[in-house]
Amino acid sequence: MIALLYFVFFFLIYLPISIWVIRKSYRFAKVNYQRGWLGGLVAALIMYNLVFWDWIPVILIHKHLCETEGGFWVYKTPEQWVKEHPEVLGQDWGDSTNTKWENIRKEYGNERWRVWYGPHIYIEYGHKNKIDFTDTISKYETKAVDGKTGEILFISKNFIKDAQIKLWLAEPSRSEGPGCGESEHSGFVKEHKKLMLLVKGDIK
Repeated sequence: MIALLYFVFFFLIYLPISIWVIRKSYRFAKVNYQRGWLGGLVAALIMYNLVFWDWIPVILIHKHLCETEGGFWVYKTPEQWVKEHPEVLGQDWGDSTNTKWENIRKEYGNERWRVWYGPHIYIEYGHKNKIDFTDTISKYETKAVDGKTGEILFISKNFIKDAQIKLWLAEPSRSEGPGCGESEHSGFVKEHKKLMLLVKGDIK
């Protein structure tokens, strides 16, 4: 349904109007100033920016954030942490009854919550949308933290183009660019799963 509406808008309304405006501007500039191409170019830029004004800025901002702030980092491996905390061995952290959820911040578009595994460790999830001037890019941060020392074990930061209406800005997949690819997300999932198994004793 949405695709049909976009087809109707772009090909039956926006495109014909744009062509008409550009041709009129070209003829006007050619007759009055002998610069038809300039009139057509100005009209084309105006019609383009009426809808797509934020396309290039969003792409550039997203690319910059992914390359400078996005990524996945391991500061302490699950093996190292479990070796330092032998008291957790034998616990089943995969059992949901052993976890506790805690809301740290719950504002619209700016949320942060934690999943505690006893007093030992928690996974903190953060989501903040509309972080750029176009209100398009969202930031996602996930980190595993030692509950007693506050030390970060591993962390993932990702930036998503969150455009539900403007389909040309929407995130096609999680494979975009360095720092915002699927590997950043899957890297955290892999370390998290490894930690759960080590604590339970399923990995020797």
